[in-house]
Amino acid sequence: MNQIFKIIILSLITLSCTEKNNISKKLNISTVQFGDIQPDGWMKAQMENDVTNGFVSALDSLAPELVVEDDIYGKDRMTKEVKSKDVGAITDDNGEWEVQFLWWNSETQSNWWDGYIRNAILTKDQNALNKVKTYVDTKLKTQDEDGYLGVYAQDLRYKHTTENGELWAQSSLLRGLLAYYEYSKEERVLNAIEKAVQLTMKSYSINNSEPFNIEKPFAGVGHGLTFVDVLNRLYELTNNESYIDYAVFLYQDYDKYNLSEVDIQTKNLLNPEYKFKGHGVHTYEHLRALTMVAKYTKDSIYKNALEKYLERLEKVTTPSGGPIGDEWIFERTADADNTGYEYCSIHELLDSYSLLLKRTNDSKWADKMEWLLFNAAQGARNPDGKSIAYCKTDNSYFMQGAFEIENIGKNNHNRFKYSPVHKEVAACCVPNAGRIFPYYVNSMWAKNNDGLVLNLFGASEFNTTINEHKLKILQKTNYPFDFKIDLEIDIESPENFQIAIRKPKWATFYTCSSSADKSENEHYLYLNKTWKTGDVITIQFEAEPKVNLDLLGDYFFSYGPLVFGLPIESKEVVQKIYPYKDFKDLEYHSNASKGTKWKIVDPTKIKLKTNENEPLWNHFKMETTFINSKNETELKELKPMGNLILRQVTFPKLENNEN
Repeated sequence: MNQIFKIIILSLITLSCTEKNNISKKLNISTVQFGDIQPDGWMKAQMENDVTNGFVSALDSLAPELVVEDDIYGKDRMTKEVKSKDVGAITDDNGEWEVQFLWWNSETQSNWWDGYIRNAILTKDQNALNKVKTYVDTKLKTQDEDGYLGVYAQDLRYKHTTENGELWAQSSLLRGLLAYYEYSKEERVLNAIEKAVQLTMKSYSINNSEPFNIEKPFAGVGHGLTFVDVLNRLYELTNNESYIDYAVFLYQDYDKYNLSEVDIQTKNLLNPEYKFKGHGVHTYEHLRALTMVAKYTKDSIYKNALEKYLERLEKVTTPSGGPIGDEWIFERTADADNTGYEYCSIHELLDSYSLLLKRTNDSKWADKMEWLLFNAAQGARNPDGKSIAYCKTDNSYFMQGAFEIENIGKNNHNRFKYSPVHKEVAACCVPNAGRIFPYYVNSMWAKNNDGLVLNLFGASEFNTTINEHKLKILQKTNYPFDFKIDLEIDIESPENFQIAIRKPKWATFYTCSSSADKSENEHYLYLNKTWKTGDVITIQFEAEPKVNLDLLGDYFFSYGPLVFGLPIESKEVVQKIYPYKDFKDLEYHSNASKGTKWKIVDPTKIKLKTNENEPLWNHFKMETTFINSKNETELKELKPMGNLILRQVTFPKLENNEN
């Protein structure tokens, strides 16, 4: 008996020592914080233009009544006495319907500032950074003694019985302030954020409140679930698990009630007959809350619900990755001709992919992020950087306001045009278009217990620490216009750690030049060595032009992460000129005959053409033969859709009996 006891004790001691040794070998690494990764190359140039001369720079000057004059977080907080407010959108109704939108300017202001703050930080534009500093100081001065940062006066805050923007206004504000804190390391900013969040957690206490048990809920209540974004980031920065507990509580409370946006509720996700029908932007931003609750609870119902959500998601995304959201999904299947996507939906889905990437370590979410950014998102920007499309379709035959050509000019809610504001609909998509590239850049690198993970490619500089030693990695590439990537290491002292590099789904082959020990699986290449300054990793991915089928059986073409489209010649028509710099609302009228739609003669006979002397977006072209509705045959070039305004992206195949 004594001998058995000794064996057990020795085993426990050995196990304990082993655990201690394993723990001691773990790298001392911190969370990647906003600003650690700085863009370079074409992305930096585009972002620099955006924040100095482009649409990101100008919303406060183009719509001051929404962004500047309404001090909605300060002296103009809402009370029971406020019955109306200029929120930009033109409606045909009065009274209660309009009262539901009184929180709108908080979204417009805070989402625009979130994008502006992040672009300023990533481009290091000093004028923009000075402006950001003034904004942060001003917002912190609105904080009440109890910690409140929001848009409601004492008679309304945390007492809502109907539609409101309480959590939504806080979430959109605090996301931007968090980005500034991560860059500046100013503890006063983090303290203010935590104080505000702790007040909300106390006012809507776990299991003793029902923040989503609301009569007549609408968009503000639904958007309020994004408060989990703030909670998630605070948890990552502080390791305070109460933030995760509160995020789980918010989702579970939201899951209980008959709200206006219910695509995310478990009863619907687990119902095999249910199809997404809600306002697209809500459906895609709510994915982050479900991802968190599936990760941090043991109840399998949430993991099952997440699985069912992701299955449905495949049915509502177009070839470019654009998710149905023009504005509502309405149980439709994605269609390159007939289902548009709102820029808000593009950004929110990309942000949700980013969280899925963090929580699952599955590289397919990185594939989807870059596909969505380079095609749908870039393809809804005007190439001049001065405006974006509120709504866009993959096959874009005209951009004259209304979706259906017969409805052009019949109302003021013209989403299918280019504008730096889109005030007559809602100034929501322009702010979100300013957020998307900074969010992408911030997701390029990740850290784990083994070292670093390169998930997203693009010219950039990553500054971090390994075991308290400064490390800089330059990513040199013209990606996605060149599939060669050089990683140059500059480290304060040699350190042994792993660098994992994503293997893109589209890559047919790759070569890697490095003296590191190599291993791989389906998703990542793993490089292990003691890294020192001067080490270089060179990876070259290979791709082939790919013929794809969309959900309707039509063909579309890709090369690497780029989807290609047939350019449609157009005439630019100025709809409105703004009294600030050179900003305009623009329409695009097709020069093609009405109803012209090309079919592809033989999708297997497509030729890739490359020319590195052309501008980046023209490096790659594809050539094949098409025939139109007038039976006219022509050899035509396809170009990356991210640089095309009017285009045809999907093509029916010419049937034999049509020859």
